[in-house]
Amino acid sequence: MKTVFYIIMVSLLLFSGSSLFSQEEDPFESIGWSGSFRGYYKNLLVYQENDQYQEKGAFQTEKKGMTADINRLRLSPEILYGSNFVFHADIDGEVIASNYRNSRQFDLYWKGSEYNDPAHLSWDAGDRGNIYGRVKLHRAYVKLSGGDFTASAGRQLIRFGSSRLWNPLDLFNPLSPTFVEGAEDQKGTDALRLNYYISESAELAGVINPRRENDSFEEIEVGTTNYIVRLKTSPFNTDFALLGGYVSQRRTIAFDFARVLLDGMLTGAILYADSEEDESYFQGGGGYEYTFSGGLYFLMEYFYNSSPVNESSELQAAVAETALYGYYQSSYDVLANRIITLNSHYLSLALGYDFTPLVRGEAFSIYDFEGRGLFVNFSLNYNMFENFDLTAGVMTAFVRETESTLSDFEDYRKSPLLNVSAQYYF
Repeated sequence: MKTVFYIIMVSLLLFSGSSLFSQEEDPFESIGWSGSFRGYYKNLLVYQENDQYQEKGAFQTEKKGMTADINRLRLSPEILYGSNFVFHADIDGEVIASNYRNSRQFDLYWKGSEYNDPAHLSWDAGDRGNIYGRVKLHRAYVKLSGGDFTASAGRQLIRFGSSRLWNPLDLFNPLSPTFVEGAEDQKGTDALRLNYYISESAELAGVINPRRENDSFEEIEVGTTNYIVRLKTSPFNTDFALLGGYVSQRRTIAFDFARVLLDGMLTGAILYADSEEDESYFQGGGGYEYTFSGGLYFLMEYFYNSSPVNESSELQAAVAETALYGYYQSSYDVLANRIITLNSHYLSLALGYDFTPLVRGEAFSIYDFEGRGLFVNFSLNYNMFENFDLTAGVMTAFVRETESTLSDFEDYRKSPLLNVSAQYYF
């Protein structure tokens, strides 16, 4: 029943659409159909040495210089009817050449996981030797708008919160700041989303995200479905939002805010998750970003995690099991829909500057207090031609070894991760 989820989503969307547009005035008056077709081609080359490399099924580890060359063609058709109807899709064709294709490192980093997704929207087009090819729906959704309501259904990007590097409110597919690709390539969420705009400064949002159990989808299980309701308002020139829901069988409540302060932006967020099956935890932090008159961008951000891997035997077991065998329901229940870190306290600093209108440099660092590790990411982007970018980057770390506490950035201390990309937009 691979398509059941989308049948349900479209049915709910059409039902909600009938009420959205049941107004006295015709919302489509003097508005017609239009469309666009965009996309990009990207080549990304990544290299890092690993002294704990392990083939699937092997018992011994070895040192290996791991190389991956990703070629991605993204086609993005979009159909609109005025401002009331949008159909959007991002269809990716990917070929990845890698000398560590037969490893868990490759699967976890490049293939990602579709475990418990309501629809598996990725199809292997070839998997032989060092070459892996696939076609996948990165995004595919329909959006209806009318009056004070919008409704969208399908695979879409759903992100809440205002934090930049560590975002505890990015619940559906949390993105690690150490991943080589950014939020644009964050995996989408299969969901129905409803928004009601109460006023110009207030909105109510609801999200329903069905999930499988044991990666089986014989029927929709209410107990495994994720639900979120979020109220956002803006009194006193400050954005406040309160979020509540049921995510990965955890009762979840969160609060975040954003306010302009001294011509910069002050942000903060805190999340509490409680479960009968595993331990409760807090995650949160705050930050401040500012752009100086000379063009220098500055960001400082703090992140706190009350339940780190180094202090939880349950998390340690789940992380180890996933690294060796991939996801099972037991490890998925523990790890899903939360930011996983080895330690509790992190301080980040980011800088960005346009050296010329065509050349931009960016750098950010994260300090791990307990693990005494400093992660650093440098990148330089050159807009060589119109719609054509070249980017080179390096991720490295400096870690003071301790006997008791491991740092999240140990792998980058042993060997930097080097990356070069070329991207053409059309």
